[in-house]
Amino acid sequence: MTKTTTKKAANSIVGKLTAGILAVAAVLPVAPVAAQGTGGSALVVGDSLEVGSGPYLRGALAGVPLELDAKRSRSSSEGLRVLASKLGPEHEVVVFPLGTNDFSASAFASNLAAARQLAGQRCMVVATIARPNLRGSSTADLNRVVEQFAGTGNAQVADWRSAALSTPGVLGRDRIHATAPGYALRASLLAEAVEGCLLGGNLGGIPAPEDPNVKVPDAPSGRRRARLPQPKPQPPARLPAKAAILALDDAVDHVASLVGSALLEAQTAATKARPEPVLGASED
Repeated sequence: MTKTTTKKAANSIVGKLTAGILAVAAVLPVAPVAAQGTGGSALVVGDSLEVGSGPYLRGALAGVPLELDAKRSRSSSEGLRVLASKLGPEHEVVVFPLGTNDFSASAFASNLAAARQLAGQRCMVVATIARPNLRGSSTADLNRVVEQFAGTGNAQVADWRSAALSTPGVLGRDRIHATAPGYALRASLLAEAVEGCLLGGNLGGIPAPEDPNVKVPDAPSGRRRARLPQPKPQPPARLPAKAAILALDDAVDHVASLVGSALLEAQTAATKARPEPVLGASED
């Protein structure tokens, strides 16, 4: 019981920290993960979301050998077959962020369990799902499957759903695929999860959102950033006309006095500089 409570507390802390940095990650370039020297490699089996995020993920995991197999409309069932054919002893981490194209939560759960059997003791990375309900399938049910899988241990979760809900401009018009900043953000989440695996993390990943029934927002259209109020320029201070004339007259008198004093001192100095006359000497 104590171990379970500690795990949940750690997950809560990680989730809050992740939510705090999502907005910043959406607008910044993906920084390479400092995972050089771990000796591990990662196998990524994904769908169209990984087709889009794959180039960013390669940049973020520049120090990690990465094998990427991504295809549009891929379900977890198809991904399971790809995993069985691609997985090798050189792969230390299995990235399996599928489920967006699934319509049965029970089939999705079975496929994740089968992927775990294939992965063995390897750390696995999965992702929460951001999409509308499709063909009567509940996205909330799919995310509960992800949450339950993360609780089995030796897994990390890229909380894509929370990122998509909290960061404007991440999802495209279909509310399934991402924009370019969205793909970069998804890649950063996956890279962080892979890094956690390579560093030996076993926290059970980041939990799925507490309210999986929250609706995915429409992509913003024509939204403009609010402008901060600008301070009004203050006019330069002006003296009354009479006071200005008197001030100018005083300034002229002061300058004239200084110039006169300087000329007088110069004349006196020049006179003293001449040699004293010698008595009895004739002047030329």
